[in-house]
Amino acid sequence: MNQRVIGVIVVVFALLAGALLFLVKAQHDTDTALLIQARGGNCYLDDGTCLHEQGNGLYIFGGAITAALLALGAYLIIFDRAARSLEKQHLEVSQALKEAKQQEKQKDEFKAFLSGFPEEEQRILLAVKEQDGIKQSTLRFRTGLSKTTLSLLLKALEQRGIVSREEDGKTNKVWLRKKF
Repeated sequence: MNQRVIGVIVVVFALLAGALLFLVKAQHDTDTALLIQARGGNCYLDDGTCLHEQGNGLYIFGGAITAALLALGAYLIIFDRAARSLEKQHLEVSQALKEAKQQEKQKDEFKAFLSGFPEEEQRILLAVKEQDGIKQSTLRFRTGLSKTTLSLLLKALEQRGIVSREEDGKTNKVWLRKKF
């Protein structure tokens, strides 16, 4: 049973106890009024005690217990919402950490993959990784390679199955074949 259900049960019990306490106090007041009326309007007993002050401690104690139960029930209801919210935040944070760890792993794998290529091919592969489907004309500007050199390097990478090219108007689009 979760805390919210327990909190609702405690609140309902406190409300019932408070209603019962109110009814008992109302009956006591009615009986006291009848007794005073029977005594001719005198509320003092033979020993000098007043009927109005008799037994009020029990009602005060009952009211305090009822208020404490209401507060406890409200706390359990509110605490359950806070716990759920906190649990949701923990799940979101752990998911974000898993995703960051996965991205870091992929980044490390790509760095290891790049280490086996000459510097010019590394620049090409980094630019294609940053923007998969990059136009060859844009790639030329990002890498700083001449049109001929870039074309020859892309042809060699394509023959080794590392990149693929697709015609797009007067230029080509370049993709990595292996996803990182």
